Amino acid sequence: FMPYINAFFQPRKAEDRPLVVPEGSVNFAFIGQFAETPRDTIFTTEYSIRTGMESVYSLMDVDRGVPEVWGSQYDIRELLRATYYALDKKTLDKVPLSFKEKMLLKVALKAVKGTDIELLLRNSGLIK
Repeated sequence: FMPYINAFFQPRKAEDRPLVVPEGSVNFAFIGQFAETPRDTIFTTEYSIRTGMESVYSLMDVDRGVPEVWGSQYDIRELLRATYYALDKKTLDKVPLSFKEKMLLKVALKAVKGTDIELLLRNSGLIK
């Protein structure tokens, strides 16, 4: 059967997709969006390519690693930059905040002044 078009957006768990190369397999593999590969997000070209590489390298005993998944989910620079874009490219002082939130932001920015955190915030566009 064919997956529904909305299958990409359905909740899932680790066991609901077959491994790229199932345990014990010597001559077949699953590739593409509906095969399980660790630490990657489906719906990308890289995912499809990575599953294909993983299957060929495994089945043909190629002694070469599959390229790592870009770790943007763990990179604070990427997260701060994503926050900047989520705020419609506004600096933190232009975001609508309550009085308490503005005071807290002021204290926090004062605390990080002259630190690497200030540099990260500046480089991401969140402060000037």
